[in-house]
Amino acid sequence: MKTGALFAAAAFLAAVAWLFVARVGPSVNLDTQTFELQYLDIDAAIGLVDPYVYHDRPESPGRISAARNLLTVRETTDNLEKIARVLLEYDTPPTTVQLRFQVIEANGADYSDPAIANVESVLRQLFRFEGYRLSAEAVMGGVEGSRVTQVMGDDAQYRLSAYISNVRTSGDSGIVNINVDLQTSWGSAVFETSANVRIGQTMVLGSTRARPDASTIILTVLPEVAGS
Repeated sequence: MKTGALFAAAAFLAAVAWLFVARVGPSVNLDTQTFELQYLDIDAAIGLVDPYVYHDRPESPGRISAARNLLTVRETTDNLEKIARVLLEYDTPPTTVQLRFQVIEANGADYSDPAIANVESVLRQLFRFEGYRLSAEAVMGGVEGSRVTQVMGDDAQYRLSAYISNVRTSGDSGIVNINVDLQTSWGSAVFETSANVRIGQTMVLGSTRARPDASTIILTVLPEVAGS
């Protein structure tokens, strides 16, 4: 073969090789690591991890596989470190919220009831009754997605149920969403509502009457992070 033809062939092969490298990109070294989840749901964990796994990387795609509480990821070392940090942040015990409910009877007293001292000034701004007294109280704890129920009052005149639908906390502050259902002991509906309540602050959920001839009652709630 002539020298010119050799050079032409070599140039052609070099061009083809360059196009191949440009198309597929450089090879990437991948490692495999398995993460054991303690609290986080496996589907939620996959959703958090997936943005760090490059499934469509040419020649060296990332991979995720799951079995029970084990999440196995094949990715670059840098991305595996990022994934470990994400799981460390989110794979934590669920926050337990303590809910302190008070049923307050309006016109139930002509003096200041120390049991409702933290909320009486707010009640006097919202309502125009002569006095207020604590009628029943319940303290219940639960995590996001749980329903808690308790009988309230000295003669068990109320049954309170609360569904904790959403908890967003930062330290000992945050917001909790609750769905509340208050009934009498004989099963009559008294009050039902849902609200976003700031943790550490008492909120007036509303007022009603258990019977047309009964006194007005007011329901309040104070959510707190358990153990804070």
